[in-house]
Amino acid sequence: MASTTNNQAALMPSQRMRVAYLLTLVGGFLDAYTYFERGGVFANAQTGNIVKLGISLANGAREKYLSYLLPICAFAVGLMASLLIKEVLERHEMRLVRRTVLAAEIVGLAVVGFIPLGEQWDAYANCIVSFVAAMQYETFTTFRGEAIVTTISTGNLRKMVDALFLGLMHNDVDKLLRAGLFFSIIATFTFGAFLGTRACDAMGRAAVIPVIALLALAIAFITILRRRNHQRG
Repeated sequence: MASTTNNQAALMPSQRMRVAYLLTLVGGFLDAYTYFERGGVFANAQTGNIVKLGISLANGAREKYLSYLLPICAFAVGLMASLLIKEVLERHEMRLVRRTVLAAEIVGLAVVGFIPLGEQWDAYANCIVSFVAAMQYETFTTFRGEAIVTTISTGNLRKMVDALFLGLMHNDVDKLLRAGLFFSIIATFTFGAFLGTRACDAMGRAAVIPVIALLALAIAFITILRRRNHQRG
């Protein structure tokens, strides 16, 4: 049984922390991109869009309804798409789920880079970003045995505080290290938002290009790690 568990762990290099940091960087970057370049919409954190939808409904701002509703729907469809990809590939015993999702994310963001700015066009761009963000959210859930979210930070913040509290109360070094891990994830997300803001200032709608490079690097890491694991096996 232990051997099976070890083999499964070896076959999931996408759970390595370097990939977690890359994808978290992407998460913060994309939120900054859609906020500054695509009409103040949060592509990853749908809570913000749901709140804005409720506010626009309360204020009677009908022209804003779809700006927030469509990304929410696209996010839901993206979750379904990632589950479908996993179901189809695993049914055929193909271990390409994570790389397939990242490749789809790259294609989607490449399309976004060509979509003009403007309220009408931004709706399409935001839907695509929300769609691929949902795929990332659904597919990459565990890293080094920890449930880490790479597209939003609320859950990571709670886990950091929980671990910090237990570490301080019980003088538990392992808990303090766990708190440090989640702090580093939150800091990475913040740095991604910083980079996204700077990229928007310098590149406008083409600011998604650095994100594509980061995702390609994540695919490369996963491929290299998988090959190393295969050679060791």
